[in-house]
Amino acid sequence: MGIRFAFYGRMSTREFQDRLSSARWQRDFAEEVIDGRGVIVAEFFDVGVSRQVPWPRRPQAARLLSALADPGRGFDAVVVGEFERAFYGNQLRDLAPLFKLYGVQLWLPELNGPVDAGNELPCHYWPCSACTPGGRSSVRGFGQRRPCAPR
Repeated sequence: MGIRFAFYGRMSTREFQDRLSSARWQRDFAEEVIDGRGVIVAEFFDVGVSRQVPWPRRPQAARLLSALADPGRGFDAVVVGEFERAFYGNQLRDLAPLFKLYGVQLWLPELNGPVDAGNELPCHYWPCSACTPGGRSSVRGFGQRRPCAPR
């Protein structure tokens, strides 16, 4: 079985996005990252919530954060479908100590693996358009891989 993962995804608008297709492509990205290393055993997916809303105020993200403290939570790591869907501003930097405190790894498709919680979060943890060579812009949604996301 390998590592047991919880999946976190988010979509902001019900009017302009289909929940099933949005959840599917985000989960596909997450499953690609963990392929051969583990399985998704739990899912947390926020609908109708802006990424600017802090995790404790998003219904599913708040459930996930509460589960971190439970030793019987059933998962060892969290994988997100896309950085820009899950985090905004300093949210990742603010949440990283909590994941570390409870011994839960956080995996990102943009890193093709886990965030190294032992290091200060360098530029490459932030959206690719902010710091990639040549200023490549990100491609979001619609089943397309972001240009900076490794295979």
